[in-house]
Amino acid sequence: MNVKVFYIYAPSYDENSGGAIVLHRLCALLNNIDGVNAFLVPRVLEKINVFSLKSFLVSIKYFLVNKLKGFEVNKNWNTPIASFKDVKNNPDAITVYPEVTFGNPLKSPNVVRWFLHQPGHFNKEFCFGVDELYFKFNTAIKDFSYCYSTMSSLELKVIYYPLEYYYENDDVKINTCHAIRKGKHKSACHDSESILIDGKSHQEIGDIFRSSKRFISYDDYTAYSIFATLSGCESIVVPDIHIDKEKWYPNVSDRYGIAYGFEEEELIWAKKTKYKVLEHLENEHRKSQECVVEFVKECTNFFNKK
Repeated sequence: MNVKVFYIYAPSYDENSGGAIVLHRLCALLNNIDGVNAFLVPRVLEKINVFSLKSFLVSIKYFLVNKLKGFEVNKNWNTPIASFKDVKNNPDAITVYPEVTFGNPLKSPNVVRWFLHQPGHFNKEFCFGVDELYFKFNTAIKDFSYCYSTMSSLELKVIYYPLEYYYENDDVKINTCHAIRKGKHKSACHDSESILIDGKSHQEIGDIFRSSKRFISYDDYTAYSIFATLSGCESIVVPDIHIDKEKWYPNVSDRYGIAYGFEEEELIWAKKTKYKVLEHLENEHRKSQECVVEFVKECTNFFNKK
């Protein structure tokens, strides 16, 4: 089988959702490769676990968003949209699902699971198939084995940073700010005057960062921790009591400019390494395209052997 077509099962584009961004970005980077065509397939109703109200509500949410609000894309990226019928009529294509996808809603014979987080982390359940190919997003994701599937040694780390919104200037820094996002389970440690950035646009958040002395993130892995550093704001992640710093981000370059906790040692580390952040992000953009080229090769080899 000569793999030329990829379908990416994705929610509507949302500049505040890291998962949506990287799924759409993967599609765009695939379309930069000669001989490869990639399409987004809107995430709608999936296989529903009748014993899980949460699974049902998530499926209804995506159905309503796509039907009532419309499926949005980044207009600056090459991300054409395909339908369930397109997938059905192209049995040689490969379908990429994020790890939160329950089952194989597109009935694809060639399935890739892209672990943007640990399987089952959000919904406390997962439903995968047999003989699938798994890719981790980065070193923060643990190896995972299930049902005769294969975990690739390649980390499919696709990065996109809207750097035009995040830069340092001479604004007077008088505020503190924070993000909760996926860290709702952690105890609050910000002051009552702190500005919550959740749900705001990149433009709004960039302005807040440039006027703030400190940013506190309860979400372990949001890119806003890096954006705060770029904007000249002290950036702190509230540690998870079950995850030490090396497990949080095993790759030291992923920790540049960010303090993991409030200890003085961590704050000094963040300050000393903040100058490395921009170069690191620019390299990540470049490496993302290189990584996607290798991803295509590995998928081709794997599904040719089925």
